[in-house]
Amino acid sequence: MKQYLLLITFLGCSAVALAQSAKEKQAYADEAAVLQKQIWDNQINEFKATTVPANLGKESAVVLARSFSLSRSSGGKFKFGRGISFTTRTKKFSIFHERVKINDKSALENFSSLEYQKILNKTTTSGFAKFLDVNNTYVGAKVIKPSGKEQVVNTSEEVLTKNESKDKQGKLAIPDLQVGDILDYYTCKEDVADKDEGNSYKDNDNIIFLVDEYPVLYYGIDFQFNKKIKVKTIYANGAGHFETTSNEDGDQIYSLKLHNIPKYKSQLWTSAFRQYPYIEIGSSYNDDLDKIIEKNNFYENPMFQAQKYVFQNNFKEFQYPFNELLTNLKDFYKDKKAFKNAPVDSIAKNIYAVWKFNTFCKYIGSAGEDGGGSYKERRAASKVNTINMCMALSDQKIDHDIILVSSRFTNSLDNVFNYDDFDAFIRVNGDKPMYMCFDNMATHFNEIPARYQGEKVIVLHPRRRSSNNYEFTEGVEVLPVTKVEDNNITEQLNVSLADAGMQKLKIERHVAEKGALRDDQLELLAVMDIDESLQHYANGDELSKRFKNFGDRKKIVSMIQAALDKEKGEQTKNFTAEIKGKYEQEPKDVSNCKILNTGVDISSPVFEYTETFTLDNLVKKAGNNYIIDAGKLTGGFLKLEEKNKTRDADVFMSAARGFKYTIVINIPQGYAPKGMEEMTQNKTNKTGSFVSSATLAGNKLTVSVNRTYAHHFEKAADWPLLVDVINTASDFDSKKILLEKQN
Repeated sequence: MKQYLLLITFLGCSAVALAQSAKEKQAYADEAAVLQKQIWDNQINEFKATTVPANLGKESAVVLARSFSLSRSSGGKFKFGRGISFTTRTKKFSIFHERVKINDKSALENFSSLEYQKILNKTTTSGFAKFLDVNNTYVGAKVIKPSGKEQVVNTSEEVLTKNESKDKQGKLAIPDLQVGDILDYYTCKEDVADKDEGNSYKDNDNIIFLVDEYPVLYYGIDFQFNKKIKVKTIYANGAGHFETTSNEDGDQIYSLKLHNIPKYKSQLWTSAFRQYPYIEIGSSYNDDLDKIIEKNNFYENPMFQAQKYVFQNNFKEFQYPFNELLTNLKDFYKDKKAFKNAPVDSIAKNIYAVWKFNTFCKYIGSAGEDGGGSYKERRAASKVNTINMCMALSDQKIDHDIILVSSRFTNSLDNVFNYDDFDAFIRVNGDKPMYMCFDNMATHFNEIPARYQGEKVIVLHPRRRSSNNYEFTEGVEVLPVTKVEDNNITEQLNVSLADAGMQKLKIERHVAEKGALRDDQLELLAVMDIDESLQHYANGDELSKRFKNFGDRKKIVSMIQAALDKEKGEQTKNFTAEIKGKYEQEPKDVSNCKILNTGVDISSPVFEYTETFTLDNLVKKAGNNYIIDAGKLTGGFLKLEEKNKTRDADVFMSAARGFKYTIVINIPQGYAPKGMEEMTQNKTNKTGSFVSSATLAGNKLTVSVNRTYAHHFEKAADWPLLVDVINTASDFDSKKILLEKQN
């Protein structure tokens, strides 16, 4: 009887769930229909446009009209769960609406479908209380033919690329969209959430770039907030300002109308946050930053001043484990006398080695279980580690500064909005400055990551007054920039025709990567390689001794060691992927994959490895002769698209850098190389150089190639000079060597 009742109950619950699902589905469809009618029945004149100005007729696409609107309101709610609590219910509703004329196949492909997060429900319960966190997205689209006929897309024909009860992602194809048509589409997002922690400026931040890859004839931006909400804005790079008004209910209205926005001309080597106008607008119901700003009268760049205040206020020694760092440093020197007599540069280098070992050689959770994936992706929290290191250096009375910086590919310090918008690191002062950057496990002592170089920074000089009170004097400086000789890749290739048919190339390759060009380092190194190197440079404990305070030490060590061994055993896969990525084909017979130097410490900073493999498609038979695509043995050089050959925007590159290739081709007996003179190229100017040559000694043909970018930044006026060098390098890719059969 109990089993029967249980079955009845189960069936009853299932019926309720199905009915509820159908009801929710219908409610979603009803809301979508209402929104579609409201949006398309109340369009302003700009969204009725059907013609493109004559001067824009050759553009790939033209945005006739675009609008973005967002409203946010908040109110308090009592919740009765396991206890009585007060939470904030926030409602946000946004509409992105665009009307675009499709002029070619490239634009047609870009607008052929819409992808979106349809439903995401992260609602939680506590006792009898339910804390809403629901996000719904509604879409609509119609195609306007040149005749004026409108075809509304049936949104029920969407494809759910993810279809879970609380997580649905959709993709809507736009049928019968053709060149010459107008696409009018929108996405509406509705968010309702009960949470206090989500009411900071960071959690309600919007960044709007006022540029596009297509010209925009009209762009309307509107925000509406209830009167209880505080609003902060940043206008960067000449962005227009909102007009602020209020309605009868006291709601705050922020509005901006723009006309005839030109497209940006190039996406290659640009820094959007430094070059294009954008607006950042955030809202908060109860963010403590407002109290900090008001208390300290931060009126100039108030958000950065407040975030810097938060950073400085975290210098409380009981919060950070800097004592462990000092203990490990003393252990490094083995005896007190050696530690006491150690010079500052030695202490600085070694405490950084100890920090890196402590940070990256502790395997916890998935970082240890997966044997490498998440482990190698980990990055240090720069501000937390800067504070920790500052306390340790202050304890040792080592003169140092704190550097606050933003990457030149993100916002500038003048436009900091959130705490994550800037980073921090240490500069140890002396005859020569020494830097400690807390980035990833491959970052060297005294190495400034390329993305910070040349940046204007805030320099804070700390003074310890007590364990809870650090004072700072402040200055402004510009960080140094590395040169070509500091960042380079050197490759040596020994090439021979592999098989009897002479249709494949066997390549023995030796690669050395230095400075900012250690791109392959973390991809090719096994976790075990990194661990052994960091342990060596820090005089750290071997793996079996690192978990002495854990009850299941032997089990933990065994699990981690097994994962490390497994990942090390699969290292050849990483080499194979690297070769495939470089030469754009699947290599064969990959072998002799060896790490010659891990390059994870400044004591031996160059990352070096070797590999042997075979490539198809680089040799062609021509009668009794053979043609080798010798120019492609470098892996190829950048080839500019036509749209990137002219520009009016400055050039932001990764770093000044150089590439050197020495390619030795073993000429088979009975053949003579022809076309060596075609391998000679020379283009040099102030932006960089490309120089190549070919020489023959016995049966060995040596091709030498040198490519340099002289600076990390170039003015737009010098772009034509850089284009000359780029084009010369890309032209080298097509160079060939003929192996002519001798009678």
